[in-house]
Amino acid sequence: MNQIETLLGRISVILLRPKYPENIGSAARAAHNMGVERLVVIGAPLAPEAMEQARKTATHNAAHLLEGLRYSDSLTAVTDDYALLVGTTARLGRQRMPMAAPAEVAELIVPTLAHGPVALLFGPEDKGLSNEDLACCGLVTTIQTAAHFASINLAQAVAILCYELYQGLLRMEGLAAQGLYRPRAASREELASMFQVAGKVLRGLDQLSGGDLAETRLRHLRQVAQRCVLRAREAKLLKDTCRQVQRVLAANDE
Repeated sequence: MNQIETLLGRISVILLRPKYPENIGSAARAAHNMGVERLVVIGAPLAPEAMEQARKTATHNAAHLLEGLRYSDSLTAVTDDYALLVGTTARLGRQRMPMAAPAEVAELIVPTLAHGPVALLFGPEDKGLSNEDLACCGLVTTIQTAAHFASINLAQAVAILCYELYQGLLRMEGLAAQGLYRPRAASREELASMFQVAGKVLRGLDQLSGGDLAETRLRHLRQVAQRCVLRAREAKLLKDTCRQVQRVLAANDE
């Protein structure tokens, strides 16, 4: 197990009195996708029928989180288990604790994981966390949404927070850019070959039109390519296009 997996193992998602078992399953799936494997429900254990509903939205990938689901009667009964409890809320107000965006909170959480477990706390779908609940938290975050949308789905909130934490851990290890597909930029040789073919086409067009714009157009094309940093695939596409135009021009000369 590498360091990132070890630190992810110290993160828990706590759902405070969730109303719908489907949301528990969706939250489990969202957490699992980001490497968070601990799920806690504050409230009564799920009845068999409710558990089955939760399994459907968790899918088989995250079903094991439901099997290992931990229950507690109250939030205060579990707060001492964590070095840091992070509350989430959509409601803003003077009486609320200072809040930060998920990415900012993640940067504060990551160092804490080296010293102990951390929990992300999410309130009921209809009311969210109360001021009393938030008083138990060391940090509070809010997910900003566009106008007219006061809050987002519970599972979406879990996904966003877990994603930001995972990205924070990757940045800590210097791995944030790894695993992402980054197209290769065209080499100097590839660009030279493309410009050579493009030049022939532009000069051929000058011959047909009686113009004298080939070199000017070629210069502007070079400037555009330098500004936008052409990818290898794009350079090849332009070169192939120019060759096709060459063939059409040659056919018209016959």
